[in-house]
Amino acid sequence: MRTTRREFLKTTAALGAATVYTLYARDIASVFSAAAEGDIHTIWFQGAADAGCSISLLQGARPDLIDAITDFKLSVDFHPNIMFPEGEAATSALRDAAEGSKPLDVFILEGAVPEGNFGTVGEIDGKPVTMETWVKQLASQAQYVVAVGTCATSGGIPGAYPNPTRAKGLQYYKQEKGGVLGADFKSRAGFPVINIPGCPPHPDWITLTLSDVLRGFAPHLDNYQRPTAFFGSVVHDKCPRLGYFEKNQFASKFGDLQCLWKLGCKGPITYANCPEIKWNRGINSCTTFASGCRGCADPSFPDPPSSPFFKEIEAVPAPLGIDVNLVGETIAAATAIGIGAHALRRFALKGRQGTTTETAKEGA
Repeated sequence: MRTTRREFLKTTAALGAATVYTLYARDIASVFSAAAEGDIHTIWFQGAADAGCSISLLQGARPDLIDAITDFKLSVDFHPNIMFPEGEAATSALRDAAEGSKPLDVFILEGAVPEGNFGTVGEIDGKPVTMETWVKQLASQAQYVVAVGTCATSGGIPGAYPNPTRAKGLQYYKQEKGGVLGADFKSRAGFPVINIPGCPPHPDWITLTLSDVLRGFAPHLDNYQRPTAFFGSVVHDKCPRLGYFEKNQFASKFGDLQCLWKLGCKGPITYANCPEIKWNRGINSCTTFASGCRGCADPSFPDPPSSPFFKEIEAVPAPLGIDVNLVGETIAAATAIGIGAHALRRFALKGRQGTTTETAKEGA
């Protein structure tokens, strides 16, 4: 029995990606197999990037999906890292899709987009073609457009200050909407860019989002156009050290067991389910490992407030102006630690994320 978009996303949010894989492995595999059979045309384009997002996807650790992901990568009409054609044979796939002579169902960008001649890919009639030109033309032809990784979603490291190449994300530069495609961009299916941030993103975020898109659905997105199934709450909410925060107990050095906020952890401002989904076959996450969150999924990364990496956030940016340190001290003094502090902090942070939309189309 086919699963509806709403059922799929509700299950993902409620049970977590690992459980969803167990329940829907066959369903997801069939979607990627359909892509391999040529029914769904996909282009994976790389801008200013290090291929880390592609490596993350190809290292997905769900055994019963390995074959499906293998089929998927073989079905991609263009991917610089895994395709066999080169030179004109490779860029011809881009040209055909950009001109509309071949269908393009999903356009995926990995990496930021430098301005003009700061970045080129291939030639047409002996003249270099800029990344910016390819991206705009391909996005205009695609049914769905997906930005994979923080570089593609909001500029990331290539777009960091002072940003000499004026690199941007597809529809955002840092927290400002616009990017390369403009704030009003809609794909041919009528949706904005679907953003999957992270440096790199977790492979499950990529696979589950793509499986939804390949089925013809757009995920439920927040105000930064991120799937709420994975980016619906801050890292802090599921951190294994949350109890220490609620008791106002903070680590003074790495290796301590307490909350890592004063050592620069960006978990209170970074929306991602890393502690829940975990990395490396579900073994670990940044806060579990004791390094603290570096905020790599935040639109600001690697600029402030995601940096300096080892300096505490002076105040959580919230509409009520509530300082995390003040919350901890006040609640502790009132002997109302625990749920009270956590609930108050979540309420204050809600304004940073914005209201989630019922569908991506409605929220755009």
